Amino acid sequence: MTERALNDVLASAALLVTCGPGGVGKTTTAAALGLAAARAGRRVVVVTIDPARRLADALGIEGAGSNEPHLVVDAVEGPGSFSALMLDAERTFDDLIRERAGDAAEKLLANRVYRGIAGSLSGAQEYMAIERVHQLHNSDDFDLVVIDTPPSRHAIDVLEAPDRLVLFLSNPIYRALTMPTRSLARITSAASTAFLWTVKRLAGPKIVEEIVEFFRSLSSMEAGLRTRAAEMSALLRDEQTAFVLVSSPRAEAIDEATFLAQALGAGGFGLGGIVINMVHPLPAPLSAKLTTAFAKGKVTGPLAEQIGYHHELTVLAQAERDEMRALVALAGDAPVREIPLLDHDVHDVATLVELGHLLMNDA
Repeated sequence: MTERALNDVLASAALLVTCGPGGVGKTTTAAALGLAAARAGRRVVVVTIDPARRLADALGIEGAGSNEPHLVVDAVEGPGSFSALMLDAERTFDDLIRERAGDAAEKLLANRVYRGIAGSLSGAQEYMAIERVHQLHNSDDFDLVVIDTPPSRHAIDVLEAPDRLVLFLSNPIYRALTMPTRSLARITSAASTAFLWTVKRLAGPKIVEEIVEFFRSLSSMEAGLRTRAAEMSALLRDEQTAFVLVSSPRAEAIDEATFLAQALGAGGFGLGGIVINMVHPLPAPLSAKLTTAFAKGKVTGPLAEQIGYHHELTVLAQAERDEMRALVALAGDAPVREIPLLDHDVHDVATLVELGHLLMNDA
């Protein structure tokens, strides 16, 4: 295992992305890493998608809906600071439209097609997650931005959102819809946009007009969107961006995390570390004399029960380490931290500090 530590990653990264399967403590790990960096003197903001209620309450972001960083008071002493926000993708999209669309912004914001996309289309929400991170990264208010991505394979959708936007802007259907020389009548009868004819039959001509209006309004922002998407794609692959993969030792979680580690490598995203939460401790071996006596049935009563429990825990802990081996092998020179199964939830600043100590290996 490498001698490099997560401390080094937190000290050098400008953007840290946590990703992994659901239910493995990814959100709390993101918050704990951010708080550890803040307590080391950095100005940190953690962007989370859907935190657990108790953790959101502790960070002061439950139901805030402002899409703005909330300073967690008294979390840090000294020069560092620790802030958190719960992503509001729709508001981020609205702000982008106001910034980029100029005089046409308010009309576009009222467009029913835009409202449907901004409020529910997953691809748009994924792109806006990275857009908000980009804004925070360039704001000069923070030294480190930590983003907690959605679970498992959906994280790749978030990371590839800028690249997919560029592909969308090059799509022939999009190009046809935004050509200023075509009238609405010609567009709706064009073979390349036959889907509009179907929409017109089902929903009426008004919605078709709004679809065309939406895409034409979007075309006025195209140059800026392409530039921003390229910037975000480069940021995610920059040397100062680190991905921390979070898993548990369960077989299904390890399988998902292994897939994700391979996808990160294929996508050119730099692995900064692996955290494996909820690992059962491996008990110290019993003496050969006691083990032999137990095997021969010479140990009875409470001691026999304890030896039986020791054996079960040893088998479980060893099985977990066997499962973890494939994932650990993908770490390369990135640090790997095994976090023991805790007997309490991580849900407030004090327990985040405790988890941070474990992650930094200075407990």
